[in-house]
Amino acid sequence: MPTQRSTSARTFTRHIAPFAPLALALGMNAVPSNNTTASPPSESPSVVINGINVATQECEDNITGFQQCHENYPTGCSAAGKYDAYLNYLKNLTPAKDTGVNYLDQSAFDNLNTNTPADLGKNNNHATYQSQLAEMGEGKQFGLVGYLYYFEKTGAESSNCELPGTDADGVNVDFHIGIGFDQSLTSQINKSTPSKPAKQLEQQAVIVEMTPHYRAQFHPDDWTLTSLKAALGHKVRIVGQLLADSEHNKPSDNCALEGKTAHCWRYSIWELHPVTSFEYCADDSCTEASGNWIAIGGDSSASAGGGNSAEGTGETSSGTTRRPRSSTRTAEPRSGQAAQP
Repeated sequence: MPTQRSTSARTFTRHIAPFAPLALALGMNAVPSNNTTASPPSESPSVVINGINVATQECEDNITGFQQCHENYPTGCSAAGKYDAYLNYLKNLTPAKDTGVNYLDQSAFDNLNTNTPADLGKNNNHATYQSQLAEMGEGKQFGLVGYLYYFEKTGAESSNCELPGTDADGVNVDFHIGIGFDQSLTSQINKSTPSKPAKQLEQQAVIVEMTPHYRAQFHPDDWTLTSLKAALGHKVRIVGQLLADSEHNKPSDNCALEGKTAHCWRYSIWELHPVTSFEYCADDSCTEASGNWIAIGGDSSASAGGGNSAEGTGETSSGTTRRPRSSTRTAEPRSGQAAQP
């Protein structure tokens, strides 16, 4: 049996959006400066959320797939049991789909980059900044409209119990997807091998992640690497949980840092993880609230967050027009409203 596992841990992944009460309880008006620092702990601290002990675990040898992993290890695991447990806890949530989200544009990500705590990610300290990051929007769902620059299956990660991604379909690992805001850069897309993008595409892309357990639970047939090919280079509309992937808050990875290296490969550590809705526009004429989006793996429009098609046209189910809410005017994310899937 895995260390530190309880009955609550075994049922953890079946709970919908356990982090939402914390996120919704915090306001979005005051955004702290990244000059604010805290003394990083020597290792990932243990915290209790909704009765779940969020702590690191060592992997046993009998983990055969993502289902066993996420049923028994709420924060994933590693051979040495050393990783950021709170960060993995957030990554492994299965949040409720939200049909009333606000959208983030490039300036919103710039704002998040500017206000990210400077010491975030040092010594697995994500939990130290949980309140500050929640004020910035972490744990809430947001939307994103951009262009699909590249995608790939990831390798072994502690959030997925270090299961390998050697199979062609990447069943046990995340799908790592790069979304950019500049349509002109789509001319550089590697259409034959989307997993090997040009460096400029990597550096100008924000990341969204499809997790294996979310795919299996809600989109077992349509969220595949093959279905993503139809959206490559096209305008996409994505909804997911906002999260700061703090393990990449270092100059070799994060191009938003002043001391970034020439080999940095992501526009921001802020990402949508997990993705809860993914659509593309075949002729790239769609707007944030238009109704001609196509769900990947399907052939009909769907609303952001997975509701009915009337939502995507700017109408409610009763036929009345609603005004889409957007964060683009202030470049600061604002909370949406949670809805059960």
